[in-house]
Amino acid sequence: MHKLSMIVNAYNEEKNLPSCIASLKDQSVKLFEIIVVDNGSTDKTAEVAKKAGAKVFSIKPRSRGLARDYGLRKAKGNIIAYLDSDMVVNRDWTKEILKKFDEGTNFVVDRIHVWKPDNPYTKSLDTFYTFRIDNDYKPFTAWAYRKDLLKKIGGYKDVWLEDAELAQRIFKAGYKIVLADKAIRYHKGSPRTFYDTIKRNYFFGFHDAKSVYTKYPGTLPKKRLAAYLLFMGFEAAAIISSLALWNTTFLLWIPISILLLYFALLAKFLFINKAFGKISFTNCILISYASLIRALIWPAGIIRGYFFN
Repeated sequence: MHKLSMIVNAYNEEKNLPSCIASLKDQSVKLFEIIVVDNGSTDKTAEVAKKAGAKVFSIKPRSRGLARDYGLRKAKGNIIAYLDSDMVVNRDWTKEILKKFDEGTNFVVDRIHVWKPDNPYTKSLDTFYTFRIDNDYKPFTAWAYRKDLLKKIGGYKDVWLEDAELAQRIFKAGYKIVLADKAIRYHKGSPRTFYDTIKRNYFFGFHDAKSVYTKYPGTLPKKRLAAYLLFMGFEAAAIISSLALWNTTFLLWIPISILLLYFALLAKFLFINKAFGKISFTNCILISYASLIRALIWPAGIIRGYFFN
C-alpha cells in the first residue's frame, strides 16, 4: 500500500498556509504525512503550520530546489508529492494521484487552475489551462514521484525552475510523466493581470535560459524562438531607423507589424490549435493578446539569461 508524503515549501506564508493545509487534511484518501519546510521565514509560518497539524522543519534560507530536497530527505512515505504554499487541491487529489501509481506510473503531474478567477483575464487564463491540457498537453514537470526513483535521478538541484530541470533528467533517464486528469491544484499565484504576465514571462524566459536550455539544448524551441527574435529584430530596426530620421514613415510599420502578429496568433489559436467553437471568441481574443505579450517578452528574458548574466 502506498504512503504519500506531501511536502510544502514555505517562506513567509502565514496567510496562505491555513487554506493550503486544510485542503490537504480534507482529502478523501488520507495523506500519510504533511511536511512543511519553513525556508527561513521571518513571520509566523512555522507556528501556523504546526497549529494546522503539519510536521514542520525550519531551515536557514536556501534555494527552493534545496528546500524541496531537504523535505525529500525527511519524508517517510514511498510516494513524494510537492505543493506550493499558495496552492490548494481538490478533495480527491490524493486519490487520483495514487491511482496512477497503482497502475505502475513513476512520475505524475496534475491539472492546474487559477484560484477563483474573478476578471476577464483570469477567466480566460483558466480556460486556456483547461484547453491546453485537453488538446495537446505535454507534461514539462511532475508534482508526485516514486521516492526511490526520485532519489536515483538525483532529486532537486540548486537551480532556478528546479521542477523543469528535474523533468529533463526524468526524460533523459527514459521515464515518462503521466497526467492525473482529475487531480486539480488551484494556484493563487497565477497571473491576474497583463502586467503580471509581462513580469512572469520575462522571469521564466530568463531562468529557462539559465537553468534548462543551457544544460539541455535539445529542449530549446528553436523555431518559435527564431520567429520571436526576427519579429523583435524588425521592431528594433524600425525604432532605430525612426530615431535616426532615416525614414520617419517607417515608424508606421511598428503598430502594423504588431497588429499583424496579433492576428496571426489569434488565427493560430482559433484554427491550428482548434479552439474555434470550443472557447468563446472573447476568451480567444484575450488569450491571443496574452500570447502576443509572451511573444515580445519571453525572448528578451532568454537573451538576458544566455548572454548577460
